[in-house]
Amino acid sequence: MKLFITLVISAFLNMGMLYADSVKVVYDLTTGNINKIEKQLLNSVTAVAKYYAAEKKMLKVIVVISGDAYKYFIDDLDFSPYASDEDAVNAQKLFKPRLAELNDIYGVTFYMCSNGMKARKIDRDMLYKYVHADVMKSVYLIDAQNNGYAYMPIH
Repeated sequence: MKLFITLVISAFLNMGMLYADSVKVVYDLTTGNINKIEKQLLNSVTAVAKYYAAEKKMLKVIVVISGDAYKYFIDDLDFSPYASDEDAVNAQKLFKPRLAELNDIYGVTFYMCSNGMKARKIDRDMLYKYVHADVMKSVYLIDAQNNGYAYMPIH
């Protein structure tokens, strides 16, 4: 019994060390500029994740989507308000696999502002499967910052 208690305490201490060695960031993505999204989100998150992995730290990333960025998170553009948006159509070929990679490989969580979706007539079923849209942008950002996430704007 003594050995069991020692093992349980040891496991909890080790789990605490894992969490102590993590860093958290929330990206406030509002830009529709393809170059900014590629450089400041896609390339940056990948590079930062690799850096912290080499430092043996876990990186937790949240991306909050609003403003002009909605169009880059629509799965089927043909049935969306962005069907004739050349930027969205051209960028989707590049962004779709890279955004999925951020979610699948690096564990990035994507949240979309539900108020902006309503204003733009975007239904949840139009989004990539990994994009969550339950509340407004402000709630996502407030919750993230109150949970210790560093704020990074991409405007």
